[in-house]
Amino acid sequence: MKKLIFSAALVLSLGLAGCGEDKPKEEPGKEDTKTPVSAEQNVQKEESKTDDNEVKEGPLTKAGQWTMDGQDKVTLVKIKEVNQTYKQGPTNLTIESVKLLHHSNVADKTKEYLKNASGKDVTELNTIQVVYKVENTVDDNVMMMAIDTLTTDTKAQIHSYDNLASSDDTGSYAGQVIVEGMAIFPYFNGTLEDINTIFINTGMTLNSDAGTRLGDSQRIEIAL
Repeated sequence: MKKLIFSAALVLSLGLAGCGEDKPKEEPGKEDTKTPVSAEQNVQKEESKTDDNEVKEGPLTKAGQWTMDGQDKVTLVKIKEVNQTYKQGPTNLTIESVKLLHHSNVADKTKEYLKNASGKDVTELNTIQVVYKVENTVDDNVMMMAIDTLTTDTKAQIHSYDNLASSDDTGSYAGQVIVEGMAIFPYFNGTLEDINTIFINTGMTLNSDAGTRLGDSQRIEIAL
C-alpha cells in the first residue's frame, strides 16, 4: 500500500516539477526497478496534460471531451445538436441540444441534495442535459412546463422536479418574450451508452389569467 501511495505522489511531484529531477536514476540497487514504472507514469501524466479531449474553456461539443469542475471530471458521453422548434398553441419550444454527461466526483452539495431528494448515495453520477428556449408569440401571459417529464428507451422516467440546474425558465411567460432554459436530470438506470433515444413530454400551454387551454401537451422524440 505504501508503494502505491508513494508512486501516486511521485507522479504528482513530477507533473509539477517537470523533467529536471534526475536523483531517482542515481539511487543504486533495487530502486532501479522502480525507475521505469515512475517514468511510464510520468509519460502518462504528461500526455494527460496535452489531451486533445480536455476542454479548459467553453462547452463540451464532442463525445469524449472532458473538463474539470472543481474536483469533478465531467465527460461528454453523447451529444445531439437538435435545433428544432415545436409549436404548441401560442408557444414555440426550441430544443437546442441534448448531452449525456458522466461526473466522476460530484460535489458534496450535490451528494447531499441527491441523498435527501432520492435516497441515493453517489460519488459518480450520470446526467442528461437539455438546453432549450420558449417563445410566447402572443400578448397574453401564458404558462407551460417545457419539460414535464423526460423518459428514455431504457425505460427511465425523470420528473421536472428532479432538475438539478438553475435557469431563468419558471414556466410562466409574459407576452411576446423568449426565455432560455436548461435542465440537468440525474440518471440512475445504468450506463449512458445504453441510451439511444429520449422523449421530452411537455405540459399544456395555458392562459395564465383565465386558465384556459391554449395548446395540448406533446411528446418529442430525440434520437441520440
